[in-house]
This record gives sequence, C-alpha cells and structure tokens, in this order.
Amino acid sequence: MRIRLWGTRGSLATPMSNTQLRDKARALLSEAKPADLASPAAIDAYLDRTPHSWTYGGNTSCVEVALPGQTFILDAGTGLRALSAQLMADGRGKSDELHFLFTHFHWDHICGFPFFGPIYLKDRDIHVWSGRSDSESLLSSQMSGAHFPVKWPSLPSKITCTQLAEQQATAIGAATIRILPLIHPDQAYGYRIDFGGRSVCYLTDTEVSKSPHRLAETYAEFVSGADVVIVDAMYGFLDYHDHINFGHSTIFNFIDFFRETRIGELVIFHHDPLASDAAVTRLRNDANRYKELVAPNATWRLSAAFEGKVWDLESVS
Repeated sequence: MRIRLWGTRGSLATPMSNTQLRDKARALLSEAKPADLASPAAIDAYLDRTPHSWTYGGNTSCVEVALPGQTFILDAGTGLRALSAQLMADGRGKSDELHFLFTHFHWDHICGFPFFGPIYLKDRDIHVWSGRSDSESLLSSQMSGAHFPVKWPSLPSKITCTQLAEQQATAIGAATIRILPLIHPDQAYGYRIDFGGRSVCYLTDTEVSKSPHRLAETYAEFVSGADVVIVDAMYGFLDYHDHINFGHSTIFNFIDFFRETRIGELVIFHHDPLASDAAVTRLRNDANRYKELVAPNATWRLSAAFEGKVWDLESVS
C-alpha cells in the first residue's frame, strides 16, 4: 500500500503569494553561510535541512492510496490535477481500476474532478463511491449549465456511482472499505481502507470538537490498528472557538481520542487556507507538546500533512 498526499489544504486552494515567496527567499539568504553556497551539492544539502525551502502546499484535499492494479482516490480537490498527470504518465490512468471515495461534495473536494484525464478516455471505467445515494447528480452539476465547458453526458468514459452502506465492510477488489458518518454540513463520511494487513483512515471534514466526549469511543474504535490516520485539524484550540459550527476540528481533541489507541501515525490535515507554513508548523509543534503531556505513553507519531508526503507500507498478511 502506497499512500501519497496530493492536496492538504482546506476550503480553498491557496497558492503561495509573492510576499510569502520573498519571505522564504529572504530567510534562506539570511541564514546561509558561505559554505552552504560553495557548490551545487552544498546548496542541495542546505536546502534539505532548512525549514524555509519547502511548503505544506496550497491544493485542496486529494489523497492517493495505490494497491496492485487498483488506485483509490480520496476526494477530488485541486490536488487531483497533479495526480491525474502522474497516473497518465505511468500508465495507471489507462490500466488500473480507478476508485474515487468522496467524503462529501463541497466544492473544495470535487472541483478537481473535471480535470481528471481518465474521464476523457473512451469506455474507461471510473468507479465513484460515497455514503450518499445522489453522488452522480452532485458531481454532474459542476459539469452542467454554465459551470464547465465539457458536459457530464458527453463524457466518453463509463462512470459508475455506488452508495456504501454504513456499519458494513465492503470489498472493492482486494481492499476492504468501511465508512464512518462525520459531523459536517451537508453530511460527510470518513473512510478506512484495509489491504494486506495494512490500513489508512481518512477523517475529514468533521467537527468533533463540539462534542468530543460523545464521539471519542466511536472514532477510536474506527481507527484502531490503522497505520496512518489522517484527520481534520483545521484550527488551533483558540481559533476553533471562533469557528463553531463550521464543521472542522482541532488536533487536540484527536490526541485525546487516540491517547490509548494503537495506531502508527496521526496526521494533521485540511490546513486552514489562511494559515502560513510557519503557522502550520507552530500548530504541529504545539500538538506534539500536548501529546507529551496528555499521552506520554502513546507510541504513535504525530505529523502535519504536506503535498508529496508518501508512506510505503509493505503487506504483512
């Protein structure tokens, strides 16, 4: 199982501004020593170790889970365009079973779908799964009227939309899929993908912070034993109180939920579009300090999602 993050930002795509780029360049230049610029190899080494040479990214939600002969795509935000290019380049766009798993159908999670290359291949099978029964009408609406130049009925591919049952495991090829109802406007569902003794959970967008005690056991049970758990952690603790009922959470509640749960890594995801790279780093650092205080015996790692992050998980069964 290979997991790769193609879009990690919430609500709205956020390209890096000129001001932000200049700030990074200024920091790089001000901290560099003559030895750091002495050769191309020295420059690369400097860029590898400085926090100013990279970004968490600005594309909205899109996560790839690649299995032998199958590619699962969790949400179709703006990150999907780069994933589409990769799939077409390596041949999987034409050969793999392609399965979309949609948490919900807000614009930031579906706006990449019309730019997904395989939907323009004649008779190409595309499978869409969600917890809703109306996913086809919700997806097709952004490719109708004046919204998009290519209309849904004219697509040459064969797109099949299927509703997943709650509280029931569904076999999709070699993988097993489970869904979890989340707390978000217009209904959202989390996912768990199991394959070869490995698993990933994807729990965005959800507002657990409004009633954490009622939800802790349910979420902990759903993710138990998972290698990677990606969660909606859009806000810091104080920021959340200005965004109640927006449908998003803080990482601190998930740390509380999973303090005694066996998982591999807990990943901060769905970054606030207003949060700079430095702000996301501060949130990650604050979360790690909180973990040390409330869950000192927890063996799982905590990280913040960034575009291009990859987990390669070898099958164990």
